[in-house]
Amino acid sequence: MEQGSNPPPDAAAAADPDRLRPPLAAAAPPSSPTGGVGCFKGSAIGGLGLALPDEIIAEILSRLPAKPLFRFKCVSKAWFALTTYLIKKLPQTLQGFFYGDNSGENYGHFINLVGRSMPPVDCAFSFLTKLPEIEKINLLGSCNGLVLLRHIPYVDPNNVKALGYIVCNPAIKEWVAVPNSDWTLPPYPEELFNAEDVLTLTYLFFDPAVSSQFKVLQFCQDFPRNVLQVNTYSSESGVWSGRVVECWTHGVIRSYMGSAFVNGMLHWSINRCFAYPRDAIVAVDGEGEKCRIIHWPEEERGSLVFLGQSQGLMHCMSGHMDHYNITELSIWVLDDYDAENWILKHSVSCLQLFGQASCRVRDFQIAIHPDHNLVFFLQHWNMKLISYNLDSEELSVLWTLEHCSGFITPYIPCFVESSSLAKKS
Repeated sequence: MEQGSNPPPDAAAAADPDRLRPPLAAAAPPSSPTGGVGCFKGSAIGGLGLALPDEIIAEILSRLPAKPLFRFKCVSKAWFALTTYLIKKLPQTLQGFFYGDNSGENYGHFINLVGRSMPPVDCAFSFLTKLPEIEKINLLGSCNGLVLLRHIPYVDPNNVKALGYIVCNPAIKEWVAVPNSDWTLPPYPEELFNAEDVLTLTYLFFDPAVSSQFKVLQFCQDFPRNVLQVNTYSSESGVWSGRVVECWTHGVIRSYMGSAFVNGMLHWSINRCFAYPRDAIVAVDGEGEKCRIIHWPEEERGSLVFLGQSQGLMHCMSGHMDHYNITELSIWVLDDYDAENWILKHSVSCLQLFGQASCRVRDFQIAIHPDHNLVFFLQHWNMKLISYNLDSEELSVLWTLEHCSGFITPYIPCFVESSSLAKKS
């Protein structure tokens, strides 16, 4: 169970997904599970003496939070069909953040933004940790409701080849194990280190609007941290495949600056290097094949410090530097993806945000709300999570972490069941 301070009422209201979520437009399921439009005699609710059109029932149920609505699937076959239809239609939004350190033992923490006493999800992943073969878990990231974990089995903790991954859906407690890619760096003796664990960055690729299947992308690096190849795991085939992607040559991924899932591609920031004299954003598709470079003119917009997705568009944050410290942050929106047209959305000083004239990039972690003009900062010097409203310019302290965070990832629930995951006990 998460420990820490609860968000204030106004902040909770601003972040509550049930208050922010628009009601479902009145529309009956294609084939009525309740006995026909306008007639519920003998249906799931017929025993209650109700006779309401399907449109009204759908509208009522659509105003419920998704989690209790998901439980209604167990009532009857009629309710199962109706709630399954509604769950697929209900838009979901940010409910909080998973966070943890890199020890493998301190991962089960959740920052609850929905203003309730109980977290909306099993933040301890108890449906995984009760399994006898799992000893430690590292939190690697999330994507559209699925969470990517790194795990060490009990079988032989000293055997690095026993390491593997888990992809799970905490909302409905489904998961699947993903094997190692077994990638190694050829010029160095294998017994010196585990290349897959030390020299890889691993991300989850999942778009429920396109497919219920997921991909795991693994970027393999050499010791200078240049990307050598991309390994891809497909939940559909159950195997890894590797390929060299030319546009990654001499590009160092800055994973601490976030990532963005936009236009069916994952985006990251890369360091300036010989091949790219300026900072740039690199995008890759779920196969690790299609690649794109989006240039970032630092002299015009400042140093890139964060990128994410909000309201369907890529958002980037840049810092105006005073020697090695940031004095002001600006938020840019990629208004036209194909033409690379950026629009300045907002600027704010570090003094207004943090109460100090300047700070370093490593002093905080950043996240952005997927549906609203709300930016989150986790301040490393006092472990407070604050939010900044771009419209009202209001600051709110949402949470004080009682455990140090090596990694924090936003969580948006997904209540759609997938054939690539399964409930296991």
